[in-house]
Amino acid sequence: MRHLNRYLALQQPTPLIGVTPAAGLGLITVIPCMHEPGILELLDHLRSRDMPDAAVEIILVINHPDDASDEIRQSNARALDQIQLWQQAHNTPALQVHAIDACEMPVRASGVGMARKIGMDEAVRRFASIGVADGIIASLDADCRVSANYFTALLQAFAGHPAMHAATIAYAHRTSNITDSRHKQAIVCYELFLRYIELGWRHAGLPFAFTAIGSCFAVRANACARHHGMNKRQAGEDFYFLHKLARERPLGHLPNLFVYPSARMSSRTPFGTGQAVSDWYHGHQTSWPVCAPLVFEELRQMNDSLNQLFKTDTSNWLASLPQPLRQYLHACDIEQAVINMRNNSATVASFRARFYFWFDGLKAWRYVNQQHVMPVEQALASLLQMIDQRMPTTTDAESLLQQLRRTPA
Repeated sequence: MRHLNRYLALQQPTPLIGVTPAAGLGLITVIPCMHEPGILELLDHLRSRDMPDAAVEIILVINHPDDASDEIRQSNARALDQIQLWQQAHNTPALQVHAIDACEMPVRASGVGMARKIGMDEAVRRFASIGVADGIIASLDADCRVSANYFTALLQAFAGHPAMHAATIAYAHRTSNITDSRHKQAIVCYELFLRYIELGWRHAGLPFAFTAIGSCFAVRANACARHHGMNKRQAGEDFYFLHKLARERPLGHLPNLFVYPSARMSSRTPFGTGQAVSDWYHGHQTSWPVCAPLVFEELRQMNDSLNQLFKTDTSNWLASLPQPLRQYLHACDIEQAVINMRNNSATVASFRARFYFWFDGLKAWRYVNQQHVMPVEQALASLLQMIDQRMPTTTDAESLLQQLRRTPA
């Protein structure tokens, strides 16, 4: 409990939910909501999922900035009224829905990161109030749907792996109801892009081989507190939070339950699924450009040779790497970074950990984003063949996506 108590002592959060948590509370799902007219459909959907023995809570964080339009303000006001009626009709000791009114936030402090933080901090506080240090906090979005076993499988997975501090959840964007062929192509290619990068990280042996999606992860309350909670970023909050957790130890992955995110286009955040799909849809591209699979071979070579770097001259080690990667690492001032790593590492294992604290997911993303040279369908087919020569190949985007959704992580 010390991590929760220390974090709460620093944050000093005001309790935002007056109802006392159930003694058997095991899972809290946090959902940011801004201008979500279908919120009752989501609640009915979640209520229809399989319910575990442990009590479950859903925290909805209704939010908007203080410069929001009248339409958004009215939509959020309706949502708060609708949720109150839903609570009266459907809340039970086994499933409690709570709404936090986080409207009229200062513009500079508003956004999905702040909304997640408000909800997750309240979840930490509620678990602490009943002495449950390792309670599960799941992150979801208001436009998602989930598999029937969402709640039960989350609790079972964490109970079966006591050392697992956080995990990503399998996902598949909903495309069956999209009638606009270009919109469908955009979301299919975007998901292929996400899966391609994750597969490439894994092939290279990098310790952050996962996809960070805000609606597709869960974390223990004590791990959330230990890492100072969710950040306040207006976009990319999921990426930074999960990569921070992955520095402590590898994240788990839960392939036997699914989140089905919406494929809607949006400009609510500077980047992310909605913005990326919208940009591609309204642009003039005919394919989704990605780096060639050779980039992951270069990163694999770097990873495989790290033990040598522990004692080898940095210049000699760099000279053994492909030129693009060598130039990138040099531009990132790897020479000084390695000096610091060696000065603070007694073993190869600690050196490798420090290296990947420095060469983190953001540096890796920036490197591959400098290498956009081929369509994602072709790149994926080549990477799959590179990984497993027996794997059937296709360059049809939808066939590739179905193949990857069936392929175990």
